[in-house]
Amino acid sequence: MKYSINESLVKGDLFPIFTHAQSIKIEEKVFSNKDEEWEAMQTVAELTAEELIKDFKELKSIPDNLSVVVLSGKGKNGGDSLCVCDYIIRKMPRARVSVLLHCNRSQLNPLAEKALLGIEERAKIYSCQKGINQALLDSVIKTDFGGSGTINLFIDGLLGLGIRAPLKEFFLDTIEQINNYSRIDMRASIDLPSGLLEQSSAVYFKADFIYLSAIPKKAVFQGNARFGRVRFIDIGLMKTSNFNSFEFEKNSYIISSSVLKHFSKLRSPMSEKRVFGHLFIVGGSQFLPGALLMSVKAAIQSGVGLVTAFAPNSIVPVLASEVPEAMWVPLPQNNLGTLSQEAAEHILEHAKSATALVIGPGLGRTNDTEFVVQKLLQEANLPLLLDADALTPRVTEMIQKRRTKSEDIILTPHIGEFLRMTKLANISLETKELLNIIKNIGAIVVLKSGITRISDGKDVYFNTHGGPVFSRGGSGDILAGIIGAQLANPNTDGLSASILGVTLHGHAGELLARKRGQVMVRTTEVLDYLAEVIR
Repeated sequence: MKYSINESLVKGDLFPIFTHAQSIKIEEKVFSNKDEEWEAMQTVAELTAEELIKDFKELKSIPDNLSVVVLSGKGKNGGDSLCVCDYIIRKMPRARVSVLLHCNRSQLNPLAEKALLGIEERAKIYSCQKGINQALLDSVIKTDFGGSGTINLFIDGLLGLGIRAPLKEFFLDTIEQINNYSRIDMRASIDLPSGLLEQSSAVYFKADFIYLSAIPKKAVFQGNARFGRVRFIDIGLMKTSNFNSFEFEKNSYIISSSVLKHFSKLRSPMSEKRVFGHLFIVGGSQFLPGALLMSVKAAIQSGVGLVTAFAPNSIVPVLASEVPEAMWVPLPQNNLGTLSQEAAEHILEHAKSATALVIGPGLGRTNDTEFVVQKLLQEANLPLLLDADALTPRVTEMIQKRRTKSEDIILTPHIGEFLRMTKLANISLETKELLNIIKNIGAIVVLKSGITRISDGKDVYFNTHGGPVFSRGGSGDILAGIIGAQLANPNTDGLSASILGVTLHGHAGELLARKRGQVMVRTTEVLDYLAEVIR
């Protein structure tokens, strides 16, 4: 029986995304009294604090005397931010904390007041009823943090779900002052960045990380991670509540880390390599041998039983010595160093032994390689993944017109490749528009960006893990190998293979960034963290 997305939804691995109004209604329905609400705030705060500390490590090691500033409004969002601060102090007793209270204390929501009482003996409280400016922030650093030079962590809890447009100048000025302040290492928004509306928002808190509390909210998924990197803080609300009883757009889902439990199972003692699939990877050229090499290494390390790599004959000897676990088949090449047209027949001769086929990494774009891709599309009756140079307008047209034998095709473009293969000038990344385009294509699309969108034309699944550590050459080649390994498994369908592969890749990237930083790393280092993700 194949691992399917419908099964995953039942198990709570994918959560629907709600509007602000829907989120408020859910909270009102789920929490019957203040005690339940307070308990939920505590759970959210503990999990958020843990994630905050992990995420800070992408920047640098956490100083013992971490300097933290909390911007708190009068509502529950302010209370959430204060509770987060409480857990940071508990975990790091030497942390130095200042609270900028953007209201009169008497105006605080009862739960926010309760949260403030919990930390006021361990934090310095500033009453900022007239707003916040850069002189005040300079003073906080000088007097509270020993002139350390920076605020290590700025936590935004100013405004929450209940805000309405237009925002008052009082709030806009504060948000702009903080956005323009240069002496902050990391900026974090609790639940939503202050000022962010579902409509167009001219001014909002420029967060590095957003920690969505309990319910995934639609506003932060607009565009290419333009509002910051998203973390969904799952407290079980979506699992304990029957979210199908709430009104929501049933085509947008956030992928939970819990999908990775698919990998955390003992394999049968009677299993052998063919049980886990045989992946063919076609690619490489004299000027791009490394792309194929990275895909093969990633596939070998991602659970597949067998990998056979097909490449131009001139580069096979060197590549084969780098990955002896794979089988290497040299193919005819042209004078440009890419596969010749004759290569297609050689691949098809072996195709009966494969369970999936990846085409594209390092392939090169020539008339010959385009012929090879088209020939394989027409005749290979296998699950297919097309990446990089295999993504052309002609290939897209073939899939649209059903001139392929495969019924399970995955395309893995970044935004530039997506525009090229669809002949579009631009795309807004809004769900409705994206669904219309992908439905018309007729394949599963993994659209790689700051927030990666996976879609079969019916639904869009959002992956928020990975980040700028992947902003380097070769990241897509590695992802193709990881997804290909899942696709080759006879028990996994194409959509599930895409979701599993993207999630595994994203979490491994974050582990790499937390251990080694975002900048001074090599693309292939992410492979060292794949095993750690599932253990």
